[in-house]
Amino acid sequence: MRGLVGSIGLLFPLLLPRAAPAQTLSFATGNPAGIYYPLGGGLASIWSRTIEGVNIKAEVTAGSVTNLVQVAKLESDVGFAQGDSVADAVAGTGRFPEPLPLAVLGRMYPNVVHVVSVAGSGIESVQDLRGRKVSVGPPGSGNAVTAWNILRAVGISERDFTVRQLNYTETSNGLKDGTIDAGFIAGGIGISAVVELAIARDIVLVPLTDEEMAAITRLVSAYSAFEVPPGIYRGVDEPVQTPTLWNLLVVHRTMDDELAYRLIEAVFEFRSQLEDITRVASFIAPETAADVGKLPLHPGARRYYDEILGNKRASAK
Repeated sequence: MRGLVGSIGLLFPLLLPRAAPAQTLSFATGNPAGIYYPLGGGLASIWSRTIEGVNIKAEVTAGSVTNLVQVAKLESDVGFAQGDSVADAVAGTGRFPEPLPLAVLGRMYPNVVHVVSVAGSGIESVQDLRGRKVSVGPPGSGNAVTAWNILRAVGISERDFTVRQLNYTETSNGLKDGTIDAGFIAGGIGISAVVELAIARDIVLVPLTDEEMAAITRLVSAYSAFEVPPGIYRGVDEPVQTPTLWNLLVVHRTMDDELAYRLIEAVFEFRSQLEDITRVASFIAPETAADVGKLPLHPGARRYYDEILGNKRASAK
């Protein structure tokens, strides 16, 4: 009998239901010197800890365009992307020859376009970029999409300067060692690539005029004027006008509604932890996140916003 009991005891664990293996998801972010990767890493950690049955890994990518293609192909499950690139991808214009099957979880935070040079370069306006060596960002990046949109709006073409396609780190290093004269760095305010450059060199944040901003917003309505306040970057002691646009959290339109709901819910429940990673997380709010204009909002995210914003409105009465 003892032997029989022992045998049953050995077999019994095999009869217990096993927990389903965690679903491993991929989060397409960006370059480590930008905001996408550290913020995405924080989000991936929160999601993996708080959503049962989900394990999410943040991956380094070239940025917005690459992220949108990977999500559309189901090579990545979630991605960050700039609003101008998302609009092009959904419409099938610009870098995207056909519409991509994407949906938005929400607007996260605004990207600030830093047109950066160094003191002594003689570059004080975007028109001074003519004849210079300028980094527009790497191929496949939203940075490059934004840079070309701005240049096109102000009447500068690729024939007018020497094009360099460098990432944030390479752009910062190129300005430090003088191999380039200026660069476009589109990222959250306080982006490390510009902060670190300003420590090493005296930088110039090139301002855009009211007329140039009007031309930019006529070309792409996703942009708006923004003033970089003094004190964010060493040596920048006056406000600098530049374009800004929002970064979005994007998924495939076929993502399960409940998963989409849980992903965006966790963003707001643990936002304070994201603020410990980067100051741009302070911009994340349900009211702005839900406002995606004509872009397709995922039904799971819409349900979350309807609930939380409806509750806020009811409590305000």
